[in-house]
Amino acid sequence: MMRMRIQSGFTLVELLVVIAIISLLTMIIAPSMGKARDMANNVTCMNNLRNLGKGMGLYHSENRDEFWPCTLYNTPKRGVTTYFWGTNTDPVDTSESPLLKTSSAPLSALWCPEQPWGTYVPQGGVSEPTTNYGYNAWCLDPPAWGRKNQAGEPMRCKKRNDIANPNELFVFADSAMYWAPGGVGIMQNSTHLEPVSGTWMQTPTTHFRHNGRANALCADGSADSYGPEGWEFSGQYKDVKLGFVGTENYPHYDQ
Repeated sequence: MMRMRIQSGFTLVELLVVIAIISLLTMIIAPSMGKARDMANNVTCMNNLRNLGKGMGLYHSENRDEFWPCTLYNTPKRGVTTYFWGTNTDPVDTSESPLLKTSSAPLSALWCPEQPWGTYVPQGGVSEPTTNYGYNAWCLDPPAWGRKNQAGEPMRCKKRNDIANPNELFVFADSAMYWAPGGVGIMQNSTHLEPVSGTWMQTPTTHFRHNGRANALCADGSADSYGPEGWEFSGQYKDVKLGFVGTENYPHYDQ
């Protein structure tokens, strides 16, 4: 006897309709998922900066209210450089970081998730994430730049009491560097927060990566989000959103 088996399945038209519906739903949902991710990254970044603010308070209490040095050469031994995030060795040694060893904070406290590892070339000759926050060493660590006061005397590291408006002066902020040698763009992290006046030359490092805004920790321990505030993005820095908050050093970069 011959048995006839009836097989059920989707027709080609039905499959095309299902695919079209899935594609439509994806188009509708994707922007919402992207916004949710951006919001989560922003919250994590802000929490990192606030925790760094707590570590800053601990450092001040143990170091006569002074801010920490940005760079220590030949430390802990000859040929090794220790930045505020740790040594330029593989692996990075955070126990030599003046800030992190005081606050017992992990290196990940210095990472903003909106600029994830793999999207930039690391500084410092290391092969692991270090930080994508820039330290305002131009203002807070003048000896690093050989800065002198009006009397021609070498300046010392700033103390909290030296800052007129601590709620506005940046200590850390979202930062990055951009180079285009031979027309090929290279994104790097930046441990230095460039002032508007520039150091040797004006190279903006404040990174407005949170939907056109940059997060920053101020000297009073507060963290907030800032727009360009009058600064116009231009040249090679326009598309990568590198610039400054405002058009003068005061009050965010130097006082």
